[in-house]
Amino acid sequence: MRNYIFRRLALFVPTAFGVSVIIFLMLHVIPGDYATSVLLSGTDRTIIVTEEDFERIREKLGLNGSLPEQYFRWAGKFVRGDFGISWTNRRPVLDRMGPRLLVSAELAFLAVLIAVVIAIPGGVLAAARRDTWVDYVFRALSIGFESAPNFWLALLAILILLAVFGWLPPLEYKPPWVDPWTNFQTLLLPALIVGARSSAGMLRMTRSSVLEVMREDYVRTADAKGLHRPRVLFVHVLRNALLPVITLAGFEVVILMGGLVVIESVFNLPGIGKLLIQGISGRDYPVVQAIVMFVAMIVLLANLLVDVLYSIFDPRIRYT
Repeated sequence: MRNYIFRRLALFVPTAFGVSVIIFLMLHVIPGDYATSVLLSGTDRTIIVTEEDFERIREKLGLNGSLPEQYFRWAGKFVRGDFGISWTNRRPVLDRMGPRLLVSAELAFLAVLIAVVIAIPGGVLAAARRDTWVDYVFRALSIGFESAPNFWLALLAILILLAVFGWLPPLEYKPPWVDPWTNFQTLLLPALIVGARSSAGMLRMTRSSVLEVMREDYVRTADAKGLHRPRVLFVHVLRNALLPVITLAGFEVVILMGGLVVIESVFNLPGIGKLLIQGISGRDYPVVQAIVMFVAMIVLLANLLVDVLYSIFDPRIRYT
């Protein structure tokens, strides 16, 4: 198992390097020059701006030198934990991201928890009650949640809560150590929306995988021995049915991170998703690079965790 994990870690490094190169190049091939916009915004057109002025701004912003030089300068600082200085307010990017990471981490944790609580038991129950009304309800809900985009579900939920119940979640975020109840109210609805969307595919995959495992001989033997049905399903069947679900869960992390960007904007949550939108609109390259690279690292770590869980749930994979 150690060799298996070591090989996955060895593959992690070049993958992270390739992702960082792609992120850097995509931002720097965008037409336009931020130094030009800085110098010309709000400047009297009668004032002559010299090439020395452009070079001075480019050097201050770290835009001087060739693209490889700029990349290795940025990557070296990123590895050391220096995400650069924001171009819009001249504050360290890490200082701007720090308080917002807690908001996004809270929302992501609640969304993942809700997705797992809905998908795993729901998929097992739908498989155990195949072709009954329980199965049809879970399948219809999963298809509905997967078909609807997050922003539409968010707006629909807000309209229903306001029109039917006359209530809206608090619009001002409060940290959990300041006001736990307000914090829970603020994050519950967006977490439900993101979690329900993420649970849709996992629920259907759990159902299909459980149905396939239930046809195995050892499951029929366990039933013939008179073992308690929930024990057979959740102990013997579920463990062997989780491999494809784990694969899909790693993919859902990517969708979940993208959903956070939209949900944080809709519910006015001060997370890194909203900061990313602000950075893109203001062409603040250090902020955008840091957030996109941070999210990419989370996705890569999630895939690495999926590989490790594979070796735990299926020992045969350790030797491949």
